[in-house]
Amino acid sequence: MTAAVKAVLPHVAVTADNSSHHMCPNTPDTWCGYNKDLAKYKHSNGLPKAVVDLVSPIFDDLSKEEMLSKCLHGKTQNGNECSNKLIWQRCSKDIYVDKITVEEAVYSAVSYFNDGSISIIRTFERLGIKAGYFTKMRSSVRDEQRLHFASIKASDRAKQARKKLRAKRKGFQV
Repeated sequence: MTAAVKAVLPHVAVTADNSSHHMCPNTPDTWCGYNKDLAKYKHSNGLPKAVVDLVSPIFDDLSKEEMLSKCLHGKTQNGNECSNKLIWQRCSKDIYVDKITVEEAVYSAVSYFNDGSISIIRTFERLGIKAGYFTKMRSSVRDEQRLHFASIKASDRAKQARKKLRAKRKGFQV
């Protein structure tokens, strides 16, 4: 995997007179268009050398074994996936919205992420809107359910089950 990460930067920095595909995989299912079809492939303009020199240290860091080991078996480097999901549930990425709408979605998502459903009731109270009995009850139930399921998902048993399932889906031996 280290070699694959290191192959990406020279691959996108190539030009017609400076071919650098020696690090790209040379297999029938390769992602490298040049190695797939040597006769017909035409290089587009690659990244300028100045850009390559700037991002090269970042690629070196990303290709280290300890960094790549965190990405195996479906693990991710992005600790913000949950909060991002909450934001995009409130504000779709598929349609254009203005900056204020995105900011409000972020505020709402952060409040929910930190405090749960009760955060909307607190927001209403600050705006002078009184939440009804059923709104308060439903928020309370949702927060209890969220905490209950989070504790189940955080258990060692559930983590091991997810690891086995993920490995099975990816074709690894269990």
